[in-house]
Amino acid sequence: MALTSRKPRPLDRSVAHLGDTLLIIIATEGRVTEKQYFSIFSSTRVQIKILATGEDNCSSPEHVLDRLKQFSNEFELSGDDELWLMVDVDRWGDKKLSDISRESTNCGFHLAVSNPCFETWLLCHFSDPPISEQSCNDIIALLRKELDGSYNKNNLNLEKFQPLVDQAINRAKSNDKTPKFRWPHIIGSHVYRVFKNIPSGD
Repeated sequence: MALTSRKPRPLDRSVAHLGDTLLIIIATEGRVTEKQYFSIFSSTRVQIKILATGEDNCSSPEHVLDRLKQFSNEFELSGDDELWLMVDVDRWGDKKLSDISRESTNCGFHLAVSNPCFETWLLCHFSDPPISEQSCNDIIALLRKELDGSYNKNNLNLEKFQPLVDQAINRAKSNDKTPKFRWPHIIGSHVYRVFKNIPSGD
């Protein structure tokens, strides 16, 4: 698609924003959880747009990457705008993750991968992720325990997470023992990297 045929920057003009408002575009593997979570952030300086998996359930890393590419080609974006690929280690092997992460980097996209799943990031709001290998179901069980049994990935209690974002960032960053890796090879989450340019308050 030619540059001249692209649509204008997709800022949400129904909310207050500045002329240099930064757009952070995040393509996610999940359909609901990530979109709900990032709705807690509101700023005149940064707008976050989630490209979630749709009803077709095309959630493999290739589909998530294609979604981000399509968006990048469709809209006119500023050089400062950020495009992120947010996927899980969970069901995908190292080769697929390696291929996808390499292609993402070549496209100029950022990576925010969680091992084994996005719930690892959510758990960081309350405690350090476990050291030993865990399945996504194990992580969800730990998260549910922290939330007194009330965790529902389709209906997050955002009030539980919002006050603890800084703690989650610090925990996830502290537990990232191999920051040069494109994804965490042990239990952990690189979602904290998305927050470099997201202000904690307006």
